[in-house]
Amino acid sequence: MSVLAFPRIYFKGNAEWDPCTFNNNDWQAFQTYDAANAALNWPFLATQKPPITPGNFGDTFRPWAIALQNDNTDSPPGPRVPAEWNMFGSHAVSFGQYQDKTTTITGGAVAYGQPVTADPLIGLPLSVLGDSASGPGRLVDTNPSSFWSSQIYYGALQFGSGQYSISGPRVARMHSRWINLSRLYAATPEMAQPAAAVACCFQACIANSSIAWQNGPAGGAASQLISSLKQAASQPGAQGVMLRFTAYVNLYFKNGIYNGISQQPRNYKELSADLAEVWAAWRKSGDPSQFFSQPCYSHVVGTVGVWNEGELASVPGGRYLAPASSVAPVGSSTTITFGAVAAEVDYAKSVISLDFGSAIPEVAIAGTTASNLVKADFGNLTLGTIGAGSSFTPIADIDYAGYERSAYEASAGIIDIPFPGSETAAQLQNGQLAIQVQGQTIPSTVADVRRPGHATVVVSATGPLLALTEQIYSAQTDSRGIYLDEGESLEFQVSILQTGAPAAGASVLVAKFDNNLSLIPTTLPQFVNFTGGQQQIISPGGILTSVTVVTADQNGIATIGVAAQSPGFPVLGFFPFATGSALPQPPPALFPPGPAFYATVRVLPFDSGSPGQFIDLWNSTHDPAQAWTFVYNNILYIYDMIFSVMLQYINLGSRDAVEKSAGAISALIGKSVAAESTMAMPITRDLSDGKRTVLQLWLYLVNNQYNVPKLSLADLKGQQ
Repeated sequence: MSVLAFPRIYFKGNAEWDPCTFNNNDWQAFQTYDAANAALNWPFLATQKPPITPGNFGDTFRPWAIALQNDNTDSPPGPRVPAEWNMFGSHAVSFGQYQDKTTTITGGAVAYGQPVTADPLIGLPLSVLGDSASGPGRLVDTNPSSFWSSQIYYGALQFGSGQYSISGPRVARMHSRWINLSRLYAATPEMAQPAAAVACCFQACIANSSIAWQNGPAGGAASQLISSLKQAASQPGAQGVMLRFTAYVNLYFKNGIYNGISQQPRNYKELSADLAEVWAAWRKSGDPSQFFSQPCYSHVVGTVGVWNEGELASVPGGRYLAPASSVAPVGSSTTITFGAVAAEVDYAKSVISLDFGSAIPEVAIAGTTASNLVKADFGNLTLGTIGAGSSFTPIADIDYAGYERSAYEASAGIIDIPFPGSETAAQLQNGQLAIQVQGQTIPSTVADVRRPGHATVVVSATGPLLALTEQIYSAQTDSRGIYLDEGESLEFQVSILQTGAPAAGASVLVAKFDNNLSLIPTTLPQFVNFTGGQQQIISPGGILTSVTVVTADQNGIATIGVAAQSPGFPVLGFFPFATGSALPQPPPALFPPGPAFYATVRVLPFDSGSPGQFIDLWNSTHDPAQAWTFVYNNILYIYDMIFSVMLQYINLGSRDAVEKSAGAISALIGKSVAAESTMAMPITRDLSDGKRTVLQLWLYLVNNQYNVPKLSLADLKGQQ
């Protein structure tokens, strides 16, 4: 039952996100980065004034990137800088711990109706840690231009500190789930707050075999929360500890408020001026110490609980309720959709637990993207089931006091409802869960007697609308972010559930969508091809597209195979269904609308010819200068230009500096390191096998003082 079971530990505070934004291409006016090829977008840059070219970019690119420029293409229009809001971002992820802006454990519950409000664990921090439990985690998008592919690479988790803590290494990287683009109600877009209204959920686990439990000094007071969780995690069927948190209402330009950074721009005009100042200092002295990041901050609430067998490590499980209709708060006509909800039913204890962490929006302060975190008031919500004939049978009401801000923050959005009667268990077992909102405007369509064959939409009355309905089948995977190199293929597993339980023998149709989330026709180049299942071409909405259908095993696990075909960012949409029933029809655009079930793929640049070119260059010239020029102009230049924070560690534009760091670079660019390490170079994971091999060949030359008469791939034997 995951964190929806007892015992639970609750926390709240904020998350700090420090990505480099220079490769995001969020704005149509500044398409700086050719993401598919991990290169600067030379055709676009050539249109600037003055033109930025491969011959002059060292002098022209950075000054252009920090210059305040008008953008009348995007909404809202206004002045921006092409480097966007965080030029020096390190991709670090952490729970905030600055002055009064802290993230701490706030309480818990050991059973239904048994909250814990006094405990040695309460008030202690939480940490997302890097490799070997040191440094921060790292935020990396599979597709840097997307909002649907965020991942957190991390090494370990820790809840608490000192003599009261629970800690251990991670099981799988985290991925953004339950993405909600409308978490703020009635927000007005602002260019300085590009994703203020975006919210999502993250989940992570530690296996029992590697958990370290610290529960007080010898002979001292023990934490009831730690004791209860340790006991629950040791029961049969438990495999460890789970963390789940929701990040919402995002804040930008908050230096000096959520951190101690001295540069504190509050808009793009001030940011441009601050960037100009620090770059001028760097050009004068080569000193990068004034470089500054300005992270984004999210409010967070979260829960720590038991991770049980059969549950994915990074995906919220249970019975899954998805948005069904747009609904309006009390006294308003502006509608919004709820976020997803997970539900678990404990039949033994007669309790329904609902994860409302992502469901109800906060209200924006009028005319802004800011919020005082007050929840929108939708009045009484009615939990019930849909049965035969689509009839709705109520179970219980959830009044505003059950989901308003203080209740939400106290229990991380989890709402527990006891069975109201003896018939509830059967109702839950036989029905489809749903949540109604009362007092909604109900449109209806009636025939227009004056125009046969036409219809007129009229407003019939007010009444209840289904805001959320259970999706009987779901399909999820821990392999949310997949990387493929040229010529590479792999298989990954998808868990198919029916009403929250493994769906043995069910099927899933897998369809391919492009980097804009549009269904990929067969007439266009394919980023990946399927390597298994029942492959076929279907025509949803008249679009011919290639899909595969895979049947799950006795544990509800379907195995999907894909092979790289061309560089890019395909998204694989999962459409689960009962084997033998009609094939699902994928939508023309995956999200929104569409399922919450998908995996993102990055097919890396096809650079298999680069190693041969480099070998030929060396063997024909034996010129270290030409070898360096090849490496810089074909590989390192993009990281030198886009990821300026590297200047604080290694000047990638300096041959001497890179040669002196050859050992460190060699250890951090390996493919095995890129797979999961928080210290991988590049942190963005967009180094292809071909370019990695060139770098390794060049590093081999450096390590041998360029005394290599004949270079070959055999010189890299044993390197990964």
